[in-house]
Amino acid sequence: MTVPRRHNATGVKPRKADALFDFIYNSFEPEPKKILPAQNVNTLGEVPDSEWYTNRHFKRRMSLDELHHGAGEATPPRPPYSIVGAKLDGISPGFRMKDSKGTLYFIKPDPLSAPELATAADAVGARFFHALGYHTPKNYIVHLDRKDLTVARDGTTDGANGKQRPMTIHDVEKVLWKIPRTSDGKYRFVASEAIDGTPLGPFRYEGTRSDDPNDVIPHENRRELRGLHVFCAWLNHTDAKAGNSQDALVEENGVKYVRHYLIDFGAIFGSDSDMIKNASFGHDYIIPNGKETLKRMFKFGFNPEPWETAETPKIRGVGRFEASAFDPEKWVSNFPNRAFIHRLPDDEYWAARQVMNFTDREIRAIVETGQYSDSRAIDYITHTLIERRNRIGRAYFAKVLPLEGFAIQENRLQFRDLAVDAGFLPARQYDIVWSRFENSTNTHSPLSATGAVLPAEIQASPAGRYFAARITATGTPQKAVTVYFRTSSSVPALVGIDRSW
Repeated sequence: MTVPRRHNATGVKPRKADALFDFIYNSFEPEPKKILPAQNVNTLGEVPDSEWYTNRHFKRRMSLDELHHGAGEATPPRPPYSIVGAKLDGISPGFRMKDSKGTLYFIKPDPLSAPELATAADAVGARFFHALGYHTPKNYIVHLDRKDLTVARDGTTDGANGKQRPMTIHDVEKVLWKIPRTSDGKYRFVASEAIDGTPLGPFRYEGTRSDDPNDVIPHENRRELRGLHVFCAWLNHTDAKAGNSQDALVEENGVKYVRHYLIDFGAIFGSDSDMIKNASFGHDYIIPNGKETLKRMFKFGFNPEPWETAETPKIRGVGRFEASAFDPEKWVSNFPNRAFIHRLPDDEYWAARQVMNFTDREIRAIVETGQYSDSRAIDYITHTLIERRNRIGRAYFAKVLPLEGFAIQENRLQFRDLAVDAGFLPARQYDIVWSRFENSTNTHSPLSATGAVLPAEIQASPAGRYFAARITATGTPQKAVTVYFRTSSSVPALVGIDRSW
């Protein structure tokens, strides 16, 4: 899909994220009174390639090697390593590090209490979101030997007064003391290569960036951000927020523009980055809404929710991640996300198609990049993702009529039913009503013919005329797909798809 023409965005300025404001504002922002259809899709309901999104695995199936590499290369960082900065305090310590080629990486360890948990999540998550079409960093699992670590002469870190001070090897040791070691005495990190361009801070999930001339569609009305809810639900990425995004000013073909990245995937699956995920995460907001609070109060501990009793095996690197209590429609991030709240059934369907497109083998190939030392972790996470994938398909293919593959062949309308293909439903019958369509006035003129055969009036039409077929499954007329074709000298071309529910 073609990228829209870009304007130079040289006037953009960096901005910081206020995590507390983001949490409070979104936790107490009222529900939207009106939700518009997604505004950045083409006439087929697809999201064009852009500075936000690139169609990948769903449009052109990636090889197992491509899925394995993600946004990165086959070769991870190489020693010796030079530490140029460090975050010494807080719940997630880490370093800024350059490798032997001078490439800058941000490296983060696992919590001492849960080896392999966050590093695997971050590496695997980056590859899934890359395959799903988002811009992500190049993330690698690295095992560092203490002897390969030195402090750069210009290395700095925060001092006690909050100001930068020269860094010492003792600062490195201070971080290493807090993290687990592998059986051979090395330290395991996830190394995230610095993204291209000039960092500009995070993007928000609503509104637009006023200093970016290309940012004209409110973010809550972008299909790739609405549909991100489905992807996050699948992977249990509960920390999907502005703070885990990054804008960067990049240049292509002489034009500078803002590219939007998703970053920091350490809170997917059963990980909450610095600890095993709380059982309520993914099921409740950190601050539950009023209805949920009252519901809990009057239950007095009786009739617990399924997630309250769901069990996860105690396997190294897994944390709390399961499918038995997973309900895609009820899944939530840690606090409300404006784009997620604005999603409509066609946004969910757009994303669910992509989730269902991953085969069992492809899912396993990506999970294997977490380099889990216990093969049971790979088996369990793969199995859980497969079950969650299927639950997503069942949920969102049921909310619309999930038809695809529209074409006119031998004067018959052909299509596929994804719910039937997936085995969620038995073969079913369809009702098809035809009409001429006047594109300039957006009006339909019904034709008497019904069924899959192309009406004689349309077969006899000259090139350049439009017609439509409204398809429903027999017995469920409220869910429909209207497909639009334009006649030509050969086979009519598909030019539009509308879905209603």
